[in-house]
Amino acid sequence: MHLKRASYIDPQSQLILSLANQDIQRFVAALKGGARADQQIGLMMNIYEKALSTPGCRSFIRACIDHGCKVNYYNTRLMKTAVSFAADSIDPGNLEALLAFSPEGKSQVDIKYEYLTPLNSLADNLTEDNASAVLSCMRFLLECGASPNIVDLRNLTPLHKVLRKKVKAERLELVKLFLAQPDIDIDSFHWGNVRRLLKAEFPELRLPENRKSKMELDIKSLLLTLEDGDDDLFEQQFAVYKSMPGNLLKTDDWEYINLLKDCIRLGRQRALETILSSGVNINYRTITGNTTLFGVALHWGNSMALKILLATLKVELGSSSLLLRVAIDRLDDKPINGFNHQRCFLYLLKSDLVSINETYDDDQGPLAYAVKVRNTFAMKELLKHGAYIGSLNRYETLPIKDMLPEVLEEHFDSCITTNGNSRGEKDFGITIEYKNLIPVGVEVQDEMSPITFIAQSEEMRHLLQHPVISTFLFLKWRRLCVGFYLNFILSTVFTFFIIIHTLLRLYDSEYTAFFAVCKYLSYVGIGYLFIREAIQFMISRFRYVKSITNLLECSLIVLSILTCIKFNDKETERTVAAYTILLVSVDFCLLVGSLPVLSISTHMLMLREVSMNFLKSFSFYSIFVITFSLCFFIIFGKLPEKKDRLAGTTISPETTESTSSFLEEENKQDFDFTNIFVALIKTIVMMTGELNAGDITFTSVYSYLFLVIFIMFITIVLLNLLNGLAVNDTQNIKMQAELNGEICRVNLVSRYEQVLNSGGRPGLFNSHQTFRNICRLLKIFPNCLTPRYICIKPNDDRKVYAYMPWSHYTIVGSRLMKNYQEFRNGRLRWPSP
Repeated sequence: MHLKRASYIDPQSQLILSLANQDIQRFVAALKGGARADQQIGLMMNIYEKALSTPGCRSFIRACIDHGCKVNYYNTRLMKTAVSFAADSIDPGNLEALLAFSPEGKSQVDIKYEYLTPLNSLADNLTEDNASAVLSCMRFLLECGASPNIVDLRNLTPLHKVLRKKVKAERLELVKLFLAQPDIDIDSFHWGNVRRLLKAEFPELRLPENRKSKMELDIKSLLLTLEDGDDDLFEQQFAVYKSMPGNLLKTDDWEYINLLKDCIRLGRQRALETILSSGVNINYRTITGNTTLFGVALHWGNSMALKILLATLKVELGSSSLLLRVAIDRLDDKPINGFNHQRCFLYLLKSDLVSINETYDDDQGPLAYAVKVRNTFAMKELLKHGAYIGSLNRYETLPIKDMLPEVLEEHFDSCITTNGNSRGEKDFGITIEYKNLIPVGVEVQDEMSPITFIAQSEEMRHLLQHPVISTFLFLKWRRLCVGFYLNFILSTVFTFFIIIHTLLRLYDSEYTAFFAVCKYLSYVGIGYLFIREAIQFMISRFRYVKSITNLLECSLIVLSILTCIKFNDKETERTVAAYTILLVSVDFCLLVGSLPVLSISTHMLMLREVSMNFLKSFSFYSIFVITFSLCFFIIFGKLPEKKDRLAGTTISPETTESTSSFLEEENKQDFDFTNIFVALIKTIVMMTGELNAGDITFTSVYSYLFLVIFIMFITIVLLNLLNGLAVNDTQNIKMQAELNGEICRVNLVSRYEQVLNSGGRPGLFNSHQTFRNICRLLKIFPNCLTPRYICIKPNDDRKVYAYMPWSHYTIVGSRLMKNYQEFRNGRLRWPSP
């Protein structure tokens, strides 16, 4: 006999499942089985509340009421009635099932939940899709005695909310429904704004008699009028409110500031101008948040309000960098209701009150911040308005460090324009702007730091050939070339005479007069070098110590002084003289290599790059050289046993010749590998191919094998590898000869600039006005406080006109002269800064 398993479902669980499955029969069965629809389970909605809030549950609500649920049900935890739950469903059937057959629930139709009556809640939820259902629900509630005049927290009646909604479906029927109510009040709230809206939109409707407004004029009333968007009424109310006793305007009154913020938030520009015209202090900051009106305008993207605020007299903008950061953070927000964050950002950049290069607490300017957040639009606009690309932050990094080269190149392209004349005319000019390369308002500042960074960057190095940078370098070179050539001539004279003096001293020359002249000029040259290096050290100690060239020149000064001193030890004197000539020659070659001649600079750059790359590569591979030198010392450094047998024996005359040859061979072996240091030097020489295998004594077949391994691995493979790297470096430098020439010029000009300016740090002479004036003379635009540019006229003897705020300078060939006549006659057409 088979027994069938019987399953039992709890009535309460069956009630939940049947409501979810919309099964009214099982739902009624569960209620008859003892389930309670109003049983509360935790913080969740009970079944009765769920049925009231769910559309299409009319029969379920009637079943709940028939089995004990109350029509005037009230949730004490939420303080919400059954009517409010039914209004949430926006289903007239639910409301009818709850209220049609029982007068008990009709007394709750005006009870508020979260300050909203059911009518107000329906008005808030009105949309195009549910307009018909909302109309039916409102009609039923009004028939049940709901009041159409109960307002919410903003003093808005249900009819006022309907009029504020941009809903077209059933709009006229909803308005007629409310106007049909005998006690409708369209005048007592919001200063009769409902009546004005009805007259404007439905002039054909007959409106109830006018009632006197019951509202008191206060800040809240002004805010409600702002929300209604009635500018005429706001102006009237604001004028009345200002004249009321106790409401006299205070320059730091936070109520007016908050009202201005609401104007900005709601986009009421006319009301904003009305309040500002009253003389309120817009520089007042609220205690909460310490937020200015400019920050509020930037937050909401109200560009028109920001424009009005910027045009206000006696305005204090605060931190320009901070405001620009706020604008940059909101640039990606899409325009909503006429609010546009990009337009706000552009208004800030165009304002004279904004300092585009101002830094904030972390020493990070707006351009650096835009690069940090990767906002390309902000980068381009900041560069367009003259943001300086060479300002350092506290971490000694430039704003362009992480900028895409394409962005900077595109901007440099936009810096090259024409003056509008035809290319064949004499007055045709090419204008090049340098507004991003020159710091503004700083007398002693390194102008080469951004260009030096570009020269050091592999990704941006090609920009050195851009006309903006190449012409800038040319102009800088023309101002520094006098000092460079003077230093070159003096250094050349010193190099010549120190070498001649050294040679004459070592070989006791008979030309005493010429020797004395050389000695005197050598001392003069040493004095010049000492003064030059001392000035560099005192101006910028930290940068001076970091430079290898400066350390080499200090060593040269010491050795030159020692060379001029008489030594008793000839060997020491010759050694010092040799190293002096070596250092002075190296220093002279470096100086010659810095000449702005393409062929010379290219060859010197090849020498330097190949040497540096060889040292880097050889420093890594040197472990093998050291290893082989130790192995050679171990294998070939042993002395023959024959030497030990000589001890204690008497050498006869007959064996003198053979003994001498033996000792010579022993000495040769001692020189080869019997000393570790000598073994290392010998191994390095053998690496170049000078093996001298005949001088090596092989003791076994393993020594032959070891030498073969050395030849294959070091002499052939490693040496050819280093040669190949050198050839590759040489080819790359030749292919980019012009670019490398620009790099050499950048390094040269940058070195002179660093010597004079201390990299922005306080130096010994920077505080003296005389030194500051000398530095200003070396700038391209020494007296300018505005963005600068030049105009090149290729058809007018290739003249270059450098624009100044109060004059022009004309550069013709090697001459530099002021040209006021061109400025006065107006023959030059300059673009607007």
